[in-house]
Amino acid sequence: MAFQFLNRSLHLPLTAAEIAQRLSGVHDEWLMTDAERATLHSLLATLKPQCAIEVGVYRAGSLAILSSLCQKVYALDIDPACDTAYASRFPNVEFITGSSAKTLPKLIDRIQASGEALDFVLIDADHSAEGVNRDINNVLRYRPQKPLYIIMHDSFNPGCRRGMMQANWVDNPHAHMVELDFVVGRFLTKEEADGYRQMWCGFALGILLPEKRQGDFIMRQNESLTYQAVLRHSAYRFHKWWNPFYSVPQAAYRTRRTAAQILRTLAPQIFETLKARRNKNL
Repeated sequence: MAFQFLNRSLHLPLTAAEIAQRLSGVHDEWLMTDAERATLHSLLATLKPQCAIEVGVYRAGSLAILSSLCQKVYALDIDPACDTAYASRFPNVEFITGSSAKTLPKLIDRIQASGEALDFVLIDADHSAEGVNRDINNVLRYRPQKPLYIIMHDSFNPGCRRGMMQANWVDNPHAHMVELDFVVGRFLTKEEADGYRQMWCGFALGILLPEKRQGDFIMRQNESLTYQAVLRHSAYRFHKWWNPFYSVPQAAYRTRRTAAQILRTLAPQIFETLKARRNKNL
């Protein structure tokens, strides 16, 4: 994750020393961008949720904001250490340990039966298309008593985005719309070598209302052109699920990649010329 100016308490640097510390690459391990942090805080400060769910705790960065601005929070994580590490810090948070595939549907049914007014959900756990899709569908079991806002993290990641788009929104008559690019994500740079050219972060926003929708369900992608342009140059550009042009057998792909590596080593100028020409034609 690139450096952030906003820390876990949304404090901006006040001195040159603090700016230097932020730029040092040492951060608070809250894996959200400044835009996401500010947006999350602003939403929660405006909504003041009575009951919220966070699916995926990790280092409790977003949980710290949820706990401070929500009356009651249910925090779901597969790691039992989350309860041990954070329960004493967040007295209004109930930690539920286990796979969200099992714990989330039970929690949704429990909240529905109790009459609690669930009004905010943050989904940020299993980042596979299947995992995101499953978590959303389990939340969609709920029939809201008041507006329910669902924030889904990493909507800029192709797998996560597919899971969001393919969820059963239409099956819930209270689901009115989703904006996949509520906050735009990031295209990772060489500074993050382990994720170079990957696409992460971004907030999608889903809205459920007590009133049933009358028309079609709305699925928006406000930054679809940005997403498609980045995807074509990303680490996912060879993936078959979106780009038929690159749907070649793995053996052929390995052969092409090996030939490119040899050409880059033995004839770097020719390699760069061909690379520039290919990029121009993409």
